[in-house]
Amino acid sequence: MPDGSVKMMKCKILEYRPDFVRLLLEDTKPVFANAYRRIIQSEVPILAIDEVIFLANTTAFFDEYIAHRLALIPLKTPLKVLDFGEDFSVRLRLDVTAEEEQTVVYSGQLESSDPEVYPANPNIPIIAMNKGERLSLEAIARIGRGKQHVKWQAVAALGYRYYPIYVFDPRKCPKAKELLEQLNAEVVQEDGVLRVLDAPYHPELEKVLRRCALDLGEPAVKVEYDDSRIIIKFESTGALDCDQILLLAAEELLNKLEILENSIKEASQS
Repeated sequence: MPDGSVKMMKCKILEYRPDFVRLLLEDTKPVFANAYRRIIQSEVPILAIDEVIFLANTTAFFDEYIAHRLALIPLKTPLKVLDFGEDFSVRLRLDVTAEEEQTVVYSGQLESSDPEVYPANPNIPIIAMNKGERLSLEAIARIGRGKQHVKWQAVAALGYRYYPIYVFDPRKCPKAKELLEQLNAEVVQEDGVLRVLDAPYHPELEKVLRRCALDLGEPAVKVEYDDSRIIIKFESTGALDCDQILLLAAEELLNKLEILENSIKEASQS
């Protein structure tokens, strides 16, 4: 800014669950929002199975196939283990002999050396075994980041979009008008059309407006986008809760910016 002051980016939580978040970044630009998105996807450290030692495998599945499946099982990652560095590891053991035909082995059967590190979902199928077959293995989980392999991504279904403002004809989209009468939404009336300024704060209303926009198009529904406000949403794989992911990603982004700032200062002084 001309006076040398810094304009801070604001963040509002639109919707939150431990496994899902939708947030709004304000006073920002697409380049900054995309940088934060990439950090969330690629730089948040978590545990994942990185090595598998097979002691016995008489199933019809190759060792590599089973190892790949094990690697993609999200593991609960206590924040304290991240302070131990990337050399930290946890061992998980599995030893199953099928007593019935088509015995399904699930992620919950993995036995961890650390009671705080375990499969985030115990009902993920690993393989189906025939009667008499045996699978015995030891898996080693290590800390990594999504930029190294997808198994270390803490999130899924990550995306962002510009903040939408819906301008619609209430006669052509009566369901949206009906919802507006029930909600405390911010609406401006202009020449027979309604301008909804805060649709992202009302998910059901926005869902109806988007449906109308797809079905009817303009001029029944017009969507205007504000690229200074950007909505980011994602699901957690279960390794970390969404609030932990957001905070870790923010720390990583600040660290990278600090490194960049120091590099620029060193270059300017040389």
